[in-house]
This record gives sequence, C-alpha cells and structure tokens, in this order.
Amino acid sequence: MKRRQWAVAIVCVLIGVGAVAVVRGQQPDEFLASAREPDLVRLLDDLQARQTRLDGEILRLQSAEQRLRTGTSAEALQETQKRADALRVLAGTTPVKGPGIKLRVDGRDAFFASDLLNTVQELRDAGAEAIEVNGIRVVVNTWFADEAEGISVSGTRVQSPFLLTAIGDPATMATAMRIPGGIADTVKSQDGSLVITERDEVEILSTVNLPEPDPNVTVTD
Repeated sequence: MKRRQWAVAIVCVLIGVGAVAVVRGQQPDEFLASAREPDLVRLLDDLQARQTRLDGEILRLQSAEQRLRTGTSAEALQETQKRADALRVLAGTTPVKGPGIKLRVDGRDAFFASDLLNTVQELRDAGAEAIEVNGIRVVVNTWFADEAEGISVSGTRVQSPFLLTAIGDPATMATAMRIPGGIADTVKSQDGSLVITERDEVEILSTVNLPEPDPNVTVTD
C-alpha cells in the first residue's frame, strides 16, 4: 500500500490531550471535502468526546476553586501540589510510572504519521495520562510527519518496530485500541502486526525541556 499523502495540522490543547501532527499533503479543508462518511463520523465522535472531557474538566476545576476558597491553608496547599504534579506530567518534564499498556507495531508500511496521531488521540480519549513513542515523550507540541524511512516525531526519526507506552487504566486503553475500525484494524489492513500488553506498572523515563523564559519579556499583573 502506498504511503498516504494527506496533510493535517492538528493542535490538541487540553489538559491530558496534546499532540500536533503535520502530515504532508492536503489542507484540512480539502481533507474534509474528500473524506469518506465513516471518517467524518469518527471525526465527529472524537470532537464530541473531547467536548465531554472539556466539560468535565471545567466542572472539576470549578470544584477545586471552590475548595480553595473555602478550605484551610493545608487543603489549599495539598490541592496546589496535586495540580502542580499533574501539570508536570502533562508538560512531560518529569518521569512517571503507574498502570498502563505497551504497544508494539511491526511492519515498515503498516504504520504512518496519521496512524500514530490517531493512536495518540485514541489513547488520550481512553484516559492516558502520559505517552511515550520509541523513547520520545509525547506532549502538547509534539508533531508527527511521514518520512521516506519511518516517521518523524518532532524531528527525530523513528522506525519499525514502533513502541508506545501509555500510563492510565490498562483495560480501558487496550479496549480502545481494539475497537472496530480503530488502530488494530488499521495496522492489520496494512499487513502489519500490533501487540498490546496490559501491565500493572509501566514507566516513562523520557522527559522534555521547557524553553527558558525570555529575560526581555516583562510580566505584569
């Protein structure tokens, strides 16, 4: 099967959701105009799922704000620490471990940048707190692009076998990978193989460095 040449630039900015993918080819409006009905239905489902998560996150943050306003100093400090820890995991600046799954995709022409993006999105939708691809941490500004030999992950080339680690509920994420029309079916249709392993504990050691603040920028209230 020839490498698909459609370009999508997607920025997922959400607590717990983050990937920017650039795949050479069509513009997003051209992709939507030429997309098949099942693809459009799946895209709509993804958008609805993200909206649901956003609504839930808003309610959770509003509840946390209320607790901070009415709680004791100790409770406020504890809540602040929890938020700081969660943000460090989201930003990818700290290693993390916990229950999760490992994925292995084999097949040179069985996995493309668009497939990797879909996998990351499906894992996020299933509650993944942190994701790693071939030793590279996936964060908000991570992008994927097809190359002649493999996939570029934010400028670093990775090749088959593609190894993904995700931290979250193992059963939920494994089920998401196997839904009809999902990534498992995609890899199989492209003559590749996908192995999903659920584990009580996995570890993601890779981190990213945050850019240094610009000393010439003045922050005001």
